[in-house]
Amino acid sequence: MVFKLVLMYFHTVIGPEIFFSYPDPVLERVSKKMEGFFDLDMKDNFFEVSLIEENIKITNLYFEIPSSWARGKVEMVMISTISGKDYRSELSYKVLKELSFKIISVANIYKAFYTEVFINKKDHEIDLKKEELETLLIECYNHLEEKLESEIGDEKIIKKFKKFKW
Repeated sequence: MVFKLVLMYFHTVIGPEIFFSYPDPVLERVSKKMEGFFDLDMKDNFFEVSLIEENIKITNLYFEIPSSWARGKVEMVMISTISGKDYRSELSYKVLKELSFKIISVANIYKAFYTEVFINKKDHEIDLKKEELETLLIECYNHLEEKLESEIGDEKIIKKFKKFKW
C-alpha cells in the first residue's frame, strides 16, 4: 500500500511548497495537485481528495503556526497523508490533529521553514528547529503506520472469523 506523510507550507516567495515528505519524495504530478489543494478556500481544515488516475487518497489537515517572521504573523501549513484509495481517513484525523498541536506548542518552530539561502535570516535556531520538526513528523509517520498495520490486521482477522460456519 502507498503511504506517505507530507508537510507543505506556504513559502512567502514561491507559494505552496513541499517541505517534508517521508519515507520518500512525492511524485511531481501529485505534488502539483497538492499545491493546488493548499490554495483552496476550504471551510473545513480537514479534507480528503481521491485521485482516481493515481489510485490514491490524499488526506489533509490545514493549520497555522504563529510566526514573528512571516507575513501576517502566521506560517500556513498543511499535513497530508498519501495512501491507497481504500484507506479510512478518519483513522488519521486524531493523530494529525495531535501532531498539529505538538508542532504549534514548540517554541519558535516557525524558524524551521527559513533554511533557504535567499531568505536572509541568520539565526542559530533554524537548523535545530528543522531537526525538531522532522523528528515530530517521523514519529507521527511511525504512529500512523502502526495504526494502519493494526487496522489491516484486524480486517484480516474479521474476514477469517466470518469464514467460520456457526
